[in-house]
Amino acid sequence: MWPRRVLTVAAPAIVLAVAGAAAGLPLLRDRSQQRLERRAEREVTATAQLARARLLAEPAAGESTLRRAADAVDGVEVLTVRSDGRRVGATVRLVFRVRVAKTAASVFGWQRADSAACFALAVPSDAGPAALERLPCPH
Repeated sequence: MWPRRVLTVAAPAIVLAVAGAAAGLPLLRDRSQQRLERRAEREVTATAQLARARLLAEPAAGESTLRRAADAVDGVEVLTVRSDGRRVGATVRLVFRVRVAKTAASVFGWQRADSAACFALAVPSDAGPAALERLPCPH
């Protein structure tokens, strides 16, 4: 008689546990992936700020020197470099793309998140401030 009672209590508990796991695991996987994507996005912004700092460290440099300084930052691809003239004190405008790929191990296996963004920076020849502008990336 008691095995029947165990079955009447255990069977619904097992079904409920399996249903909860089937519903909960995809939600946990999605949440883990979203966290990884947010980390990749933050790293894109941090890499762009690093490129900005390196570019502003050499404000009087020419176009080719600024291109090399930006290209030296891991994950940065310079799209365009344009100067507003040959005169002394010319501002150089760079447009660059930052790409980051993050991977992480989880209970669901390896997860990957790719993030990219484009930025523009006008580097003045004097050591003045320069804002980093986020742009839509060309395809």
